[in-house]
Amino acid sequence: MTFSTTQFLLILLVLIISILTAIVINQYLLSTTLGLYNKKDEIVQERWAAKPKPTIGGLSFFINFVLLSCCIFCFSPNNVPYSLILSLTIAAGFGYLDDCFQSLPFTKLIGQFIVSWVFLASGFCINISDYDLLDSLFTVIWVVGIMNSINMLDNMDGVVASVSIISLGIALIIIADVRKVDLTNALLIVGVIGSLVAFLFFNWKPAKIYMGDTGSQFLGAFLAWVGIQYFWIFRDDTTTGFQAHQFLVPALAFTVSLIDTTTVTIRRLARGVSPFVGGRDHTTHHLAYLGISDKNVVRILIAISLVSTFVVFLILEDLKYNHWNFYKTLAIMFYYIIIFSVIQYFYEVAKRKMSQRSIKQNVLTIEKLDEVSN
Repeated sequence: MTFSTTQFLLILLVLIISILTAIVINQYLLSTTLGLYNKKDEIVQERWAAKPKPTIGGLSFFINFVLLSCCIFCFSPNNVPYSLILSLTIAAGFGYLDDCFQSLPFTKLIGQFIVSWVFLASGFCINISDYDLLDSLFTVIWVVGIMNSINMLDNMDGVVASVSIISLGIALIIIADVRKVDLTNALLIVGVIGSLVAFLFFNWKPAKIYMGDTGSQFLGAFLAWVGIQYFWIFRDDTTTGFQAHQFLVPALAFTVSLIDTTTVTIRRLARGVSPFVGGRDHTTHHLAYLGISDKNVVRILIAISLVSTFVVFLILEDLKYNHWNFYKTLAIMFYYIIIFSVIQYFYEVAKRKMSQRSIKQNVLTIEKLDEVSN
């Protein structure tokens, strides 16, 4: 089933209106001092950008979402996802507190657990086993994990917005191609896509504004919900127990963010550093250390996401006609391992390059000190 002509035109209209509305909101936010870090904040947080910028751009995501929800309420009040609105309000609220007051990571984690609890209480749960408790626990891990993953990936201009647009595009393909068309959900997804497209006008390097934790927490919660609704649904109901192929679409839809989060978390824990603190040790940063420009780093990540999207499309086509088998699952897993391994290779190359550069700088510093002392 695909979108009808009327549905498609409505979706297109919502996309255009969302883009224009978000542009106006972001332009207004740029004229305020909201979310502008002061010098004290710069000392506390290590940032990739050289100059402080307003970090409240993500507020446009939330405002746009609320406006769209109000419009849906006017025409079809029974279709308004009230629990989703509540969850995203909590996520954006905790993110806003962090943007304004630099709260502790533990505070943000509390907000993420509350969001996951609201999802579960509203019936949004990932079915990966035959046990409700295990499914609920996995859903909490998924929600908290994706919210943190998006937050961690927000470390370079244009990265998060770009790859998130692609992830949401995959959800639209699934809505139109696999499941019965849910127009309300499609409109909400398109509305967020519109917000992200508009945000890129202001966030593409050199960025004028950042999404901040308000945006990353809102976006992370929304993407986690989208994942529950559309990425984890490919389970064979005739078979019980754990199904490896069910993990493929979620992993591919979030290829960039999951690989970055996994890489940074493992390496920080190995160094005895908390994964929740900021730093310049992400995969994006290490690609930049190789001499690749920030814009090209984003383009590389977009290319990876698009290739993964194509793989998802192949999976959907095979599942639609019941052509899927175990060997295809292995092939997709092999593809994912290759992407992960290639990124790890370049990460190590960049790491050695930065280490050598640091040694040279230390040597030059010592030589200059010796010259001064003599």
